[in-house]
Amino acid sequence: MNHLLSGLFRAVPLAASSPRLWLSSGMLLLGCLWLMPNGDFRQPEAFVPFSVGMSMMSAGYVLSWGLRWVPTYWFWGIALLTRLLLLPMYPGDDVWRYLWEGYIQTLGFSPYHFAPDAIELVSYRTEWWSQINHLDVSAIYPPIAQLSFRVLAAIKPTVFIFKLAFVFADLSICWLLSRRLGDRSALLYAWNPLILYSFAGAAHYDSWFIFPLVAAWFSFDGLNASSRSPHQNVIDENSSNQDSPNQDPAPSNQPLLWSQTALLVGISVAIKWMSLPILVFLSWQAWKQTRLKQVGWVMLWGGMPLILSVLPFCQDTTCPLIPTESVFVSHGRSAELIPYLTGLLWQSSKQTNWIYAIPLGATVLWLLWRSKSFLNFTTNYLLALLMLSPIIHAWYFTWIIPFAAATNNLGVRLVSISALIYFLLPHRAAMGDPDWFLSPTERLVLWLPLILGWVWSSVQR
Repeated sequence: MNHLLSGLFRAVPLAASSPRLWLSSGMLLLGCLWLMPNGDFRQPEAFVPFSVGMSMMSAGYVLSWGLRWVPTYWFWGIALLTRLLLLPMYPGDDVWRYLWEGYIQTLGFSPYHFAPDAIELVSYRTEWWSQINHLDVSAIYPPIAQLSFRVLAAIKPTVFIFKLAFVFADLSICWLLSRRLGDRSALLYAWNPLILYSFAGAAHYDSWFIFPLVAAWFSFDGLNASSRSPHQNVIDENSSNQDSPNQDPAPSNQPLLWSQTALLVGISVAIKWMSLPILVFLSWQAWKQTRLKQVGWVMLWGGMPLILSVLPFCQDTTCPLIPTESVFVSHGRSAELIPYLTGLLWQSSKQTNWIYAIPLGATVLWLLWRSKSFLNFTTNYLLALLMLSPIIHAWYFTWIIPFAAATNNLGVRLVSISALIYFLLPHRAAMGDPDWFLSPTERLVLWLPLILGWVWSSVQR
């Protein structure tokens, strides 16, 4: 304790000599205070103060880019305080589905077999039941997410309990990034306004699937590091954002690390489907070693979380994990980029979403051929996924942010701010406009910073 206190007293005077650090921290905290009472988008008047709060946080975030150093105590102090300030904030509408699907599991019902408006569940409706989105659609979240909802609902089906679980995973990501990349690089994630709002404020569960994915990234890097000389490890540490032609596959005497990495990716898949191609990447890297046995272990450990967690939800030999008949899956649209541009030239493409799996699959195959590092494959895959996805919500951009902490990608930093334009959609819905459509100019404001910033960072590398 004495050591911690003495470290803190040494750090504070040093931090005081950095006006940028004080101003950045102050703007983040002030923005959170302003944002906290303005999260209920059912109220049309919430949008303007919400935008002001997010803008303050964004200004503080931009100022943090120029910091050359940040004390560890300061890093964690702001990371914790900002999240604590946003915990009382009114959440996004997804959380009510999380609560409901966890709650009905405690009653013995499967959310994959019963939509919220099912007749069998009428007598169990809660006071917040009407706030659940897509009442006529059964569950779309993977089984480990569902089982986790059940555990939290068994404690108490409240927003606060769920928020704590999401923020715990969020802070765990901060810890992993800080431990591996250092506090200054981890600022890109830990003090990011979109991250702060999405998990502590809006209570989206995406931090759950990002955490094991980041852990898998570092585990995979450990595999490669153990197979190289100390000199090569230094080279790779100095160029961790690039594929090195000297990176050899992990040795066959590392089955434990391979299994650990595959298990972490498998857990991520069973929380959010988007991680599945990353498991394919891992299997391909094992295959390139011409070790069929290793491929088998990777597939086994990677598939085990999904296989085991889905068993409780299988009834009468059916396990309907994805409601393919829903509008959301079949042809729903929201703030999309490439599907929007395609629709301008091909009107009938607006009525089907599955066609975008074809270019995404082709991109994954190309990345499998080109990528040797977990970081390179994952960042480029997630970028392609976001650009090709017919449905985009602002918090989807949080998926790629922790990986940008290693590359300092300008596009990811900028979209963390430009994503604010997305919130015009719920604002207009509250005003009585159900179209959920961004204008061409608004769409440009959302996407252009990501694209130009990404190109700039790629050229600089």
